[in-house]
Amino acid sequence: MAMVDTTRLPQPLSQRYIWFVTLGGTLFLFSMAMFSQWLLYHHWHFHSFHGFRWGTSLVMVPAVATMLRLLMYQEQRHRQANINRFMAVAEANHHIRNALTVLVAANYLQGEERRKIAVIQEAIERIENTLAEVLPQINDEK
Repeated sequence: MAMVDTTRLPQPLSQRYIWFVTLGGTLFLFSMAMFSQWLLYHHWHFHSFHGFRWGTSLVMVPAVATMLRLLMYQEQRHRQANINRFMAVAEANHHIRNALTVLVAANYLQGEERRKIAVIQEAIERIENTLAEVLPQINDEK
């Protein structure tokens, strides 16, 4: 459970954005293919080229859509892994700063030395636990 403010972290890509990029990129590439065919065959009269005029564009549309979709999902997984790393670092930062605050405040404690030593020992254990448990989460999500 994270104890950090996650509003400033990068957010995952929305499904709407992934679909928009996939469909928009595919439509743009299809229109550019149609324009290049019009340019070659109708404007510049390169009728000596034999082969599929519409076939290449029609085969290209599902291939490009699939490629764009896979790239967007790969970007989504990479982005989510980075968000998880940022949250682990922020949580470690939170715990270590709190422990350091206790260490600094221990100098100003009134009373017996055993109490000061116990407070310092708890802060050191909190730092050690953070370094042992929270920071290894950074490399878990690759």
